[in-house]
Amino acid sequence: MLAEYGQQVLNRINFARGRIYPSFQVNASAGSDIYKSDRINMKLQVDGQNLTNVMDVIDFGGLFSGNAIGPSRSYSLRLTTNF
Repeated sequence: MLAEYGQQVLNRINFARGRIYPSFQVNASAGSDIYKSDRINMKLQVDGQNLTNVMDVIDFGGLFSGNAIGPSRSYSLRLTTNF
């Protein structure tokens, strides 16, 4: 199993109970109006997913699905302009 999945994935699995160990992730989002007038409205939004960057095993050989690993840390920035 070590060659197939890697040690980091195997450390997240409780083989005795046949379950995945719980994990704690931090996600954050913030937004603000940066410019507002009668004709133009600009908004800025920043999102961060899995800020703690934990390895998250979503499923490990369930009955109807295969194995899945959660996404690593990611950020996004969105600027919206309405006129």
